[in-house]
Parts: sequence; C-alpha cells; structure tokens
Amino acid sequence: MLKRLGLISIMIAASVGFAAPAFADKIVVGAYPANPPWEYKTDSGSFEGFEIDVAADVAKRIGADVEFQDLGFQALFAATASGRIDFAVSSISITNERLQNQAFTQPYYDSDGTIVGKADSTLTSLDDLKGKTIGVIAGSTGDAYMKENAEKLGVAEVKSYNAQQDLLLEVQNGRIDGGAGELAGFQFAIQKMPALKVLVRIPTGERFAMMTKKGHPMLEKVNSAITEMKTDGTLAVIHKKWFGVNPEAGTSTVKPSEIPQAQ
Repeated sequence: MLKRLGLISIMIAASVGFAAPAFADKIVVGAYPANPPWEYKTDSGSFEGFEIDVAADVAKRIGADVEFQDLGFQALFAATASGRIDFAVSSISITNERLQNQAFTQPYYDSDGTIVGKADSTLTSLDDLKGKTIGVIAGSTGDAYMKENAEKLGVAEVKSYNAQQDLLLEVQNGRIDGGAGELAGFQFAIQKMPALKVLVRIPTGERFAMMTKKGHPMLEKVNSAITEMKTDGTLAVIHKKWFGVNPEAGTSTVKPSEIPQAQ
C-alpha cells in the first residue's frame, strides 16, 4: 500500500511538473535597459520604466513573480524564440514581418517615428534629409524605416549604433546630422540634452507590445491581464506617471484588442 501511495505521489508530482509552463510561478522578461522611459536601470541596478511597470502588473495579475533580464535589443528576438526568456519588452513594435516568427500581446502604446537633431538644425522636413548622414539604433524600427526610405529621401549615409545614448551623443557632437527613432523615447532622452530637439515627426503608426515565442502557453493569460489593465484604468495611470499626461481616447493604451496575427 505504501509503495502504491508513493507511486501515485510521484505520478501527481510529474503531472504538476508537466503543467508548470501554463501555470508558471515566475515569468522571465528580457529588456534592453538603455531605453528610457520604457526601461532603464537605476544606480542600484533595479529596472524601472513604463514597460517595467506594465510587465510587473501583468505578473501580479496572473499570480506570478517577474524576473527581468538585461539584454541587448537585437538579442531579445533570439531569447524569446529560443525560450531563454518568456517575454520581451523594449518599445518593440508589432510588424507583420516580426509576426512571422514571433508572437505579441495586444498593443499598449501607439507611437510615431521622429528625426532628432541639434537645436540649431535647419532640418524641418523629410525632404531636408537629402545628402545628410542619419543614425539609427540597430534592429529598431528607425533602422527599418531608413533601410526602406533612405534612397528615396536621398540620405547620403545611415550609421548604425547599439545604444540610443551613443546615437544621441553623435548627434549632439555634430558627427551625424540627425537620428531616426521612436518619438517618445527620444522626447524623454532629450529632456536632459537641451542641445537637441525633435526636428521631424514621422507618422509610422507604431504599436508597442510584449513579445514572446509562438505558442507560448502564457500568451492568452498575459493578454487577458493587459485587457484588465486597460478596462480598470491601470494602464492610463502608468501612462500619466511616465509621460505626465493621460493617454488619448481610442489609443491602444485604453482600448482592448485581440492578439495580433500575421497576415
């Protein structure tokens, strides 16, 4: 009888172990922490930022702890695909190209692109980029935008950087004419760099979300938590905390939606 009970206990433990991925007690979230206000590290080494607050609240709602891992932006894609991390955040735009190999939650922020430059720059439109050298963050949507449009716009050279701070310092020091990237991130960064300003706003229609591998067992649960955060106003509170204003009505910060699918 004791042997039989022991065998039953082992079988139960094994079945719980196999079920663990769908009822995880911890989710591992990768983040590129040189990307304020979305995510950055404090002097003590802890993670802070808009998406850090989002991921932490999601974990709380699904009854899990959250562990943040410091990864480069491009490394996030391999880390989710391989299962090294459960989810990734870092103002990652949902694109149809990315949806071929990755999965995303519903979006929680709508953004545009921008060209940032020195405060005394004479650039005022995309037409003014002709003959200029523009920097981008490797693997970002600013990078993708320039790859698609640089020739059409007559851009002389596109330089790639691994970190936003490196790109902005190159702009500030006059080594390049401007930097292409995501509007909110640049707006936040240049608050401490008065020599820079937003030169051109590019209506790209970007939408940011948490990224994961296709078929991840926690995707539906995490997506439902984000819906709850929108309907009970939590996401709006997080938005105001980091941007100082309430989100606009009808944006993805307040409007629930379905998990995006590849086209």
